[in-house]
Amino acid sequence: MSEFDLSQPLLIDESLVVEFLLDNPDFFARHPSLIKQLRLPHKEKGAVSLVELQVQRLRDKVLSLEQEITDLMTVASLNERIYHVYVDLLPDLMACDSFAELQHRLSRALVDDLGVECVSMRLSQKLFNLEELPEEYGLEHEQIERIRVTRLSQQPHYFGRMSKGELAVLFDNTDDIASVALMPLGINAELGFFIAASRDADHYVAGMDSLLLTQLCQVINSLLLRLVPLNAEQ
Repeated sequence: MSEFDLSQPLLIDESLVVEFLLDNPDFFARHPSLIKQLRLPHKEKGAVSLVELQVQRLRDKVLSLEQEITDLMTVASLNERIYHVYVDLLPDLMACDSFAELQHRLSRALVDDLGVECVSMRLSQKLFNLEELPEEYGLEHEQIERIRVTRLSQQPHYFGRMSKGELAVLFDNTDDIASVALMPLGINAELGFFIAASRDADHYVAGMDSLLLTQLCQVINSLLLRLVPLNAEQ
């Protein structure tokens, strides 16, 4: 078979060429001289050979894979750090003998050790007797329901951004809060909410793993029922 004359115009439908090449993946192996003759447009280099283009694409793929590996290692290292903080925290929580101590230990672990901006608990005024706690720790039943329906709906938690009005209900100071993890205390937030906040908008985002926070809130649930008195009608 004679070599193709690349100087002549292509008179056949391009789709037929594509179909032919797909059906004959060994075509360039049988015509190696074509690989050297073909010149493909390139944004930076003007034109490159098919071999150069393939090599560059392989290099780009390798760089992309290396970056993915680096990102995975970074995430794995962070997850290991978070895990150890939680493991050390749980025995301390179980030893708490007051709500104030519970709040202090949570803040120390998540804020001081993990770099979270702040953590907060907001408890149901309907369920708990909060007379001995600072006023800001209480939420009316209607406030809990509004946030639960708006942000949780049928979901077990909410990770992401919240409006200034919502943040003002959940935090004393909303400055520098860009993303939050909103966790219900109780199956339907009947006890209230546990909230962690970050100044990084990408710190808490939809789809991230919530296993450790969920387990932490299960411990908090049982501690609240022990440390905070219930209202008489409960």
